[in-house]
Amino acid sequence: MKNELIPSLYNVFSKIYKKIFHEELSFEVINFLNNISYVGFGLGFATLFSFTFNVISGRLLGPSLYGEFALVESVAMFLYIPMLMGYHASLVKYNAEKKSYERQRTIISTTYLLVFTLIIVSIIVYDFFSIEISKLLSISKDLFHYSVIYSVLFVIYTLSTETLKSLHELKKYSLFKPLFSFTLLTCFLYFINIGFVSSRSMIYSMYIAYIVTSVVIIYLIRNYLKFCFDRKWISELTKYSFYAVMGGLSFVLYTNVDKLLINKYLNVMDVGVYRAYNYAFVSIIQLLIIVFGTVFFPYASMCSNKQILYKKINKMIPYILIMGLPVSLICGLIVLQFYGKDYILNIRLAFLFGIAGICIAIDNLYGQLISAIGVKGIKIVSLAAIIMALTNTFLNIVLIPLKGVEGAILATIVSFLFSISIMLSKRNYIYNSEGYDVRN
Repeated sequence: MKNELIPSLYNVFSKIYKKIFHEELSFEVINFLNNISYVGFGLGFATLFSFTFNVISGRLLGPSLYGEFALVESVAMFLYIPMLMGYHASLVKYNAEKKSYERQRTIISTTYLLVFTLIIVSIIVYDFFSIEISKLLSISKDLFHYSVIYSVLFVIYTLSTETLKSLHELKKYSLFKPLFSFTLLTCFLYFINIGFVSSRSMIYSMYIAYIVTSVVIIYLIRNYLKFCFDRKWISELTKYSFYAVMGGLSFVLYTNVDKLLINKYLNVMDVGVYRAYNYAFVSIIQLLIIVFGTVFFPYASMCSNKQILYKKINKMIPYILIMGLPVSLICGLIVLQFYGKDYILNIRLAFLFGIAGICIAIDNLYGQLISAIGVKGIKIVSLAAIIMALTNTFLNIVLIPLKGVEGAILATIVSFLFSISIMLSKRNYIYNSEGYDVRN
């Protein structure tokens, strides 16, 4: 197993690991690092394509049209919640616990039928109340319809990629992220080449990328799909997903309400600027979070002794605090330059986004570990997420009219600090947790 890692990288990881955790690399850790290297390699390539897509689109379309796309994306993130209902989290949690083909096939098939039923019901409801919902969200009916389609395709894409993660197929998972981003960029460049310069060119490119990636993955996992409902698994999946969807709804609220309220209190151009800063100064940290979390959550779900993982996370936190801000600022300043002159550098805003990135990383680490405990854990994470969402919404309403775009990111920082505090106050659950399987 050791030989699977490039020797030079192995030596670097070994020294860093020993420095942080004061112990030698074990077989289990090496396997974990191998999986991270697969995912990191794939997401690294994917980031190159998505970076090019975001920079070119932001530069060519300008803050207004770029902001219009951000609104469609944000609304879609609200609309997908009733379609997915947190079942993707249940899928990963229970499917990753035990490698049994029949068990995994039953879980996957049951989850897919539940989700596709919810998609159909949601589309009917959204179509019937389209005018009312559009007015509530302060967007046009056309943009609302784009958001509905976006949300459907996003759900199918999420479900398919999470299935790979639940099966511990991390090598395959790492290949599909670049496929998505490459398809996205290729389609967008084609639209630009034929003179179709619009927020719709970004939206249609996302549609095509979601469809292509989802179809290929579903074809690969076809042997795990059968037309059946397992009542016992419906119950287990729903118990976990109930709390997961509460956390998911809160996540969507605190990650998207800022853009909707900026559009309400300021204008769509400020939404574009906000999205550009968020991508520039937070994306590198989010990339590292995604790479780590993709491997960590399935691993933590299988691990019976979560106390060890908690102690290791605690040892990582000082390094995140020390290195996080400089890395975020350096990368962000470079990325923002590519966006062009329409996106003026604001040092205070840059620092705030850098701090927000650190808060997001720490919150995610503790959240994934506690979620891996089971239903008790996801209850804690959901509670923290709900309080964070309510705090974030309230602070956005108060601070955006006073501080503008800076008020939105300040609200994000404070709300994440609340969430981290709540999870740490419940850390005794980690020490009392025991690894168990809900079904054999």
